[in-house]
Amino acid sequence: MIDEPVNPDIAKMQWDSLKATIETMGAKVKVIEPAKGLPDMVFAANAGIVHEDKFVVSTMKHKERHEESKHYSSWFQKMGYQVIELIPGVSFEGCGDALLHCDSLIGGYGYRSDLLALEVTAGSLGLSLYDLKLRDPMFYHLDTCFCKVSETSAIYYPEAFCIGEIEKLKGIVDLIPVTEADARLFMCNSMLVNNVLLIPSNISEIDNKLRNSYGIKTCVVDVSEFLKSGGSIQCLSLKI
Repeated sequence: MIDEPVNPDIAKMQWDSLKATIETMGAKVKVIEPAKGLPDMVFAANAGIVHEDKFVVSTMKHKERHEESKHYSSWFQKMGYQVIELIPGVSFEGCGDALLHCDSLIGGYGYRSDLLALEVTAGSLGLSLYDLKLRDPMFYHLDTCFCKVSETSAIYYPEAFCIGEIEKLKGIVDLIPVTEADARLFMCNSMLVNNVLLIPSNISEIDNKLRNSYGIKTCVVDVSEFLKSGGSIQCLSLKI
């Protein structure tokens, strides 16, 4: 996405490091085999969203990723999940634009996912919906500009949202803004694993704030090769 070549050997090493770090934090990792000709499968967060024993499979916006869904559907069926397909004609890019919070779904729309898709997904999972319209094409997925950093708190980049949208979450989650510089470092694409926040950079302002003001533990994982394709830690993982 930034017209810079990716080094496959370094990318594989960084992926292995991320997997090992997640496991070190006490979480289990399951791996889906890649499919030839579908390099974006590595961004597993976009595959869909899991709640209890249900998996809502994505309907990717761009043609290049359409074939990914059948591979993920097959994998989740074999794992014993109930696979739910959305109605035809809507776009939904999974946990790239949706995350679970208590008995609710927080969803982003406007670039890759449609509002109708979020509504159907929330209904299928028996969850209430907080829908947030995005306005900056650089932050095209919710997980590029919003991230839970604890069970009660989340960081977000204010300018990524249309006016009045983020206010829908006031009183629902403690909102902590990040600067544009931190947002461009993909700090909002971090991932919480057993009370430790895996982050892509240790030079950010928000990292110091989270550790010193909120007591949140952080751990840096280098995924710089994946940043070239517009994805970071959260993009590379799908929580099940």
